[in-house]
Amino acid sequence: MNTKKKTKINSLYIHIPFCDSICPYCDFTKFISKDIFKFGYVNQLIRDLNELIAGNYKFKTIYIGGGTPSCLSIKDLTKLLKKVKLLINFNTNYEFTIEANPESLDENKLRLFKSAGINRISIGIQSFNEKILETINRNYHINYFNLIKTVKKYINNINIDLIYGLPGQNKDELLKDLNNFIKLDINHISTYSLSVNPMSIFYVKGYKEIDEDLSREFYDTILDFLRKHGFERYEVSNFAKPGYESKHNLTYWNDEEYIGLGVGASGYIYPYRYKNYSNLTSYLQGKRNLEKELITKNDNKIYFLLCNLRKKQGFLLKTYEILFKTRFFDDFSGKIEIFLENNLIIVENNRVFCSDEGLIKLDLILKEII
Repeated sequence: MNTKKKTKINSLYIHIPFCDSICPYCDFTKFISKDIFKFGYVNQLIRDLNELIAGNYKFKTIYIGGGTPSCLSIKDLTKLLKKVKLLINFNTNYEFTIEANPESLDENKLRLFKSAGINRISIGIQSFNEKILETINRNYHINYFNLIKTVKKYINNINIDLIYGLPGQNKDELLKDLNNFIKLDINHISTYSLSVNPMSIFYVKGYKEIDEDLSREFYDTILDFLRKHGFERYEVSNFAKPGYESKHNLTYWNDEEYIGLGVGASGYIYPYRYKNYSNLTSYLQGKRNLEKELITKNDNKIYFLLCNLRKKQGFLLKTYEILFKTRFFDDFSGKIEIFLENNLIIVENNRVFCSDEGLIKLDLILKEII
């Protein structure tokens, strides 16, 4: 990755690949925590961050994800965040997010987060049901209401992740999770259907995803419940009260450029999309290897649709014309009409977006269009 030539890039992603335990559904780049690896990894990240600092980069959104960033020690977090803070564009309404798991989050870390400029936190709760949590290797007992009360002393912009379709979960348990979320009085939630990926422990053990009909029932339940409580679905899996949408994640869904640091992290610096190799040993040795994909004009159109149609607001026809010097309906004539006729895609006020049913069937729509 060459970061010497400054561009209009406004977003930075930093990957922390370590976890205290491995969730059996996870196929992200991750490693069991070992202090010696974490120490070396943070030092390598600082080397990369120093390149950005030397290039006078400033970012409107920064996201530290994983893995479990909160599993780093106070000492390592302090070193890392001291550098990252230098990259915040304080002249903007910036957003700086860090991911955390409940068992590795404490008041000392929250105090550090606030002092480093972090103003948003995403907590991987997944479920409030302890028996269900045991099936995903989360064997702990936490009072989530006390936890969130403590978090709010330092950070008010909070997201939690919930997974539906976990082993042993039924509709009643899903509704209990949703009601517990509402009691927390926070303004953002990300909900994901359990995916059993080939690289995961669940896959090796033969676990199956819930069938499409039940997944649809769970999704409809979530959508209806959250809307009744004042949340807006602004992206397929993300719900927020007005003004609390994730600015960083909108970078991805708006198909905008961003830099990704760390093993397994992806980035987009036009005209290339890249992914850093997932070899931790090589990274700790100071090697920087990445897979680069040169983006053609047609590729760019596909990425644009893949990203923007996930959003409730879709995209403006004018934006498409400016970017590609052509008209959307000229490019996709013969492919889009059936979805317009069936009210899966809507054109209104010069904006193209999916209906509620269209968002649910987005994978099918994209497969046919592109």
